[in-house]
Amino acid sequence: MPVVVSRVLASPLASTVAGLLLAACSAAPSRVAHDPAGGFALYRSGQMRAGQLAELCRLGVEELIVLDGGAGGRECAMRRQVCPHLRVRYDTSQDARRPVTAEFLSSFDAWIEEARAAGRKVALRCRHGWHRAGRLTAWYRMRFDRATADEAVAEMQRVGRFMSRHAQLVPQVHAMADLLDGRRCSTGTKHCVIGGGWPDGGGFPADVCP
Repeated sequence: MPVVVSRVLASPLASTVAGLLLAACSAAPSRVAHDPAGGFALYRSGQMRAGQLAELCRLGVEELIVLDGGAGGRECAMRRQVCPHLRVRYDTSQDARRPVTAEFLSSFDAWIEEARAAGRKVALRCRHGWHRAGRLTAWYRMRFDRATADEAVAEMQRVGRFMSRHAQLVPQVHAMADLLDGRRCSTGTKHCVIGGGWPDGGGFPADVCP
């Protein structure tokens, strides 16, 4: 029986079904920001199939950060066939129930500023593309597009799905706005950015893939 099961799982039909399920449960890549003059662009996504990663590669995406810690079995493996120039700069399983750290936000800012200066196209993803990716996109909007916390939250809620299961994300975004504006965290300790201060992030590694 185990032999039969492994053969079934390895079959093209099983791979197709798995791909369809993934597509149904994850957000497809979409563009968050674009600077036609400078060349910079930022995309967000859920877990991607090989074809979706290949399309991002065709669009010129050179770097990716992964918020569910799953790059090893996905992008690091797929890039050999579909996107050989891709670099994965961060691969950690963040928890949507826990706030991000100030160090991470500082490193993210440095990464974005580096990409903007170089005219580089980059992307971020989590498992589904709605919650952790939505939270970080909200930070991007406030930090680089000067959106208000309410505007960033409205976009996060509009683009995401099953957001009611992660009601903590709204006060987390407001806590990040407090940090950005130099205010004391006003949302309650459990929603405040971890670390409290504004450290100089060490930056993301050049490439976490082996």
